[in-house]
Amino acid sequence: MLRILGPPQRLCDRIVRRDFLRIGGLAAASLPAARSVSAAAETPRGTSFGRAKRCLILFLTGGPPQHDTWDPKPDAPTQIRGETTPIETNVPGLLFGHWFPQIARVADKLCVLRSVTHADTVHTSAGYTVLTGFDHPLANTSTAANIQPRPNDHPHVGSIVSKVRRTADGTPVFAALPEVIKDAAVNEFPGQGGGFLGKRHDPFRIDADTKTHSFSTPDIALPDDITAARLSDRSSLLDRLEATLRGADTVGALRDYADFRSQAFDLVRSPTVRQAFELDREPETVRRGYGDHLFGQGVLLGRRLLEAGVTLVTVYWHYEGPDDSPVWDTHWNNFRHLRERLAAPADQAVAALIPDLGSRGLLEETLVICLGEFGRTPKINDKAGRDHWPFVQSILLAGAGVPAGAVLGASDRQGAYPAELAVAPRDIVATILHLLGVPGEIELRDLDGRPFKACEGTPVAALL
Repeated sequence: MLRILGPPQRLCDRIVRRDFLRIGGLAAASLPAARSVSAAAETPRGTSFGRAKRCLILFLTGGPPQHDTWDPKPDAPTQIRGETTPIETNVPGLLFGHWFPQIARVADKLCVLRSVTHADTVHTSAGYTVLTGFDHPLANTSTAANIQPRPNDHPHVGSIVSKVRRTADGTPVFAALPEVIKDAAVNEFPGQGGGFLGKRHDPFRIDADTKTHSFSTPDIALPDDITAARLSDRSSLLDRLEATLRGADTVGALRDYADFRSQAFDLVRSPTVRQAFELDREPETVRRGYGDHLFGQGVLLGRRLLEAGVTLVTVYWHYEGPDDSPVWDTHWNNFRHLRERLAAPADQAVAALIPDLGSRGLLEETLVICLGEFGRTPKINDKAGRDHWPFVQSILLAGAGVPAGAVLGASDRQGAYPAELAVAPRDIVATILHLLGVPGEIELRDLDGRPFKACEGTPVAALL
């Protein structure tokens, strides 16, 4: 929260000490200041480069089962098919699992990629791989508690975008909702923030009230007695104070705070993000169309944030369910959880989003990606569940000129491994950056000054 005024114990000009410090806290999750970057190679050419103005990542935390979503296997044995019945989509010959009838009706606007693959079976480090495009150094370690966010982590793809972009009015470049995702609600996935780029490139984080399926609007409105001129004077005063103190700073903390504070003031001056939170501005039919589930309302808020000028928004599936499947991690009772909790909200939200973007003239300039950290095992286990399986995953893409009504890549007959067009997470990240007009060859430096490419993957040509 950011508050400009508050109760007693005020500093100069009636700023409360606690609220003064809160300014830095908000800005740490808001718009990053652009810094110089060096390109290791010439910017890629071609009509696809920079075709997307914005990107929405829908992350199905826990790992959605490819057999039951976008790559059903009607000819496979029952121990692989399970309870899933393939259904026709509005694209001839394209089958989806029967749990997703609404998405099946907009399949002509989607691209299905059935051959995403990596080798990490652990939620936290696999999530890092998918979100950053880099393998985690502790990939496949048996204890997820060992895989915690570290200052030298590679940044989320949204943080890379925030490194090279800046909006004119203080609107954040990168936002994430409705929570920081964690394995078993304990072990935070690395790769959700700025990593070695620093907290200034963390996403603008938006928390949710899971009981009301609503979102916490940042308290960033100016009180009635604070004019834009007073806010500017206050910012100038803080500039002078920081200039006096900066000489004593030896660890860079004050410099970081100065960036955060400047970003917070920029955000206060801009009304666009505040208005994006006002979901009741939407017609009731639109709100109902996305569903009253938190994921659906989060996807709607994500669309509104993109309209408000945010470049990249990640909407995570939140930790909501019982111990045997709190997210899409269906080790037990895979089909019961699809039927009762998981499939319908995802089906409704995605099926509402695509035509909504289209009707607003946004789809051609907006890249939408729906994926998880990995897929699930072909064989159903003795608990009627599917276990972790990173070796193949099916994902959905739409917009920004990706081929619509198309299937790219293929898994083998059992849905276990890629049979053609194997695509690694680093290639997905490279594709996102390419479409957003960010060369993957841009050189970043970690906290020790070591150079890294922003991405080591190659944009997937078939998607371009």
